[in-house]
Amino acid sequence: MRLSDDELRAALRAEAAGHEPDREAMLDRIAMSATAQPVTRRRAAGHAPRRGPKVRMAAAATAVVALFAGGGFANWALAGSNDAAPPAPAPVPALTSAPQKEPSATSSKEPSEKPSKTPSRTPSSAAPSTAPSKTPATATPSPTLTKGQPGFTRTEQGPLWSDGSVVAEGSSVITLKSTEELTSLDVVIRVARTEGLVSRGATKQTPGGSVTASVTEEADALLYRFTLASADTLDPGTYTFTAKYTAAARNAGGDTYEVTASTASAPSLDVYGNFYASTP
Repeated sequence: MRLSDDELRAALRAEAAGHEPDREAMLDRIAMSATAQPVTRRRAAGHAPRRGPKVRMAAAATAVVALFAGGGFANWALAGSNDAAPPAPAPVPALTSAPQKEPSATSSKEPSEKPSKTPSRTPSSAAPSTAPSKTPATATPSPTLTKGQPGFTRTEQGPLWSDGSVVAEGSSVITLKSTEELTSLDVVIRVARTEGLVSRGATKQTPGGSVTASVTEEADALLYRFTLASADTLDPGTYTFTAKYTAAARNAGGDTYEVTASTASAPSLDVYGNFYASTP
């Protein structure tokens, strides 16, 4: 039966515990054994030279070395040291694998953020719209009315009243009434230019007041102006202002007038209108 290393060490320990060697006796026996064999061989041969004491001492030393060498081996066997190096692990065969492919830019999956289910907070007030308003590309502007034309008249304001008329002999007349004293007055009669139109001057009836009259020719009309002197006044009453001209059967539809005046209670008065034919 084959003993394991542990069992062998246990048996050697038990045998060593029961035996106490006598060192002196062992040395004597070794010395005697070492010297006896050469003498016997020499005597048997009959002609070998005799060995001296030095040879015997060398043999004894050799025996002692052998004894201690064997004792060292026995001590190792009896010690049962646990410092023995563990057996080397069996080599693991290298595993061969296919070369790993580098991830391509298209195959790599980047982490995608999940959209939040919570709706984003919008401002309480909407931003003003900057879209252009839908208007016609070409809008036809309404005709600009001249003060005094039909649809743009005011013949009475405060203490002032006015009226325009055309007489048969070729004159346009403004009749003006005021219930208060006039401290300023300016009357303008605009006679639209027609074929054969020629001015024959301006006349007025303003008793008690100094009023100047003038006529100005423009490209499309004749302007007749009547102005009260700055240091003068007109008492309450009725006054007339006439624009005279020569023209055969002209149309007075484009003629207008405007009167600006002031009184103590109404510092800014403005009346305006147009003319219509009257019976002489």
